[in-house]
Amino acid sequence: MPSRPSARGPLRRLRHLRAGLLALCLAAVTAVGSTGPADAAPRAANVHRAIVDVPGAGARSEQARRSALLTHWTPGRIARALANEAGTEAGALPRARQAAAEGPRSTAVGKLVFEHADGKPDACTGTVVNSESEVLVLTAAHCLHDGPGGTWTKNQVFYPAFHDGTAPYGGFTAWNTATSPFWSSGDKPDYEHDYGMIAVNDNASGQTPLEAAGGYQIVPDMRTGEQVSLIGYSGPPYDGDHQEFCQDLVEPTVPPLNMWQVECPDMTPGSSGGPWLLDYDYDTGTGYIGGLNSINDTGDFMASPRFDSDMQKFYALMEQIGEARP
Repeated sequence: MPSRPSARGPLRRLRHLRAGLLALCLAAVTAVGSTGPADAAPRAANVHRAIVDVPGAGARSEQARRSALLTHWTPGRIARALANEAGTEAGALPRARQAAAEGPRSTAVGKLVFEHADGKPDACTGTVVNSESEVLVLTAAHCLHDGPGGTWTKNQVFYPAFHDGTAPYGGFTAWNTATSPFWSSGDKPDYEHDYGMIAVNDNASGQTPLEAAGGYQIVPDMRTGEQVSLIGYSGPPYDGDHQEFCQDLVEPTVPPLNMWQVECPDMTPGSSGGPWLLDYDYDTGTGYIGGLNSINDTGDFMASPRFDSDMQKFYALMEQIGEARP
């Protein structure tokens, strides 16, 4: 991950990759993650083919399956997801004490809707990554997988710049989901590695999310005292229908937790996965991703994983997989 790249680089379509690269990437993940010597390198990511479990998902045509998933997300079902009925890990947040600032809408930040294994709808926030593959969306791991002993969520669709019940760039269905391997490998969720990505298909206009909505580049670990801007689709007591916004200076969490934190009680359920933007320009919406909304135990401080070498390895593998999209 570069130190401070341009907010949005040149758009590139990488259609020339050889057939079978995706299978090779997935095989590499499995091989690295298998049992081996004690000093063997851990796998870079837990990768899983996105689960599509809706009427029509068994269609022979890939396009028909995508259409079935988009049709599944009716306005009513999206509204239930916006209310965060199922309650993600971040859903345990206390009620915010004051109204969050509704900042300018960032087109690259969007609503990620999904369902849990029992079919309950839920929602988080995602951000388009300015990547070579153009198809990666960053979010929190707990939006994609329930943690140790849990299951993957399903039926993910990403709507960049979602607002007032509208999706100006359409919906992008997921074909791949992935989390940090550390997220679910212990006896409890590892919030220090609470990051994940989905790789998505083109929208109905044949655009990648980067082409349609733009994106932010991910940069390495932040520094104490840097100003960050948090964006998220905060649910109750807010409507989950708009991007909420706050700014603060980064500081380390109290040991033994090794994360970053900012004072921002207004990132409520639904904001999980939303970006922490460095060098954010309020007028143009440009900046760089240095963290994401993960967990808020006290109601006052939101914490983010550190984007360290583990994150760099995760992102590098996701780029390989994204470039081999079907």
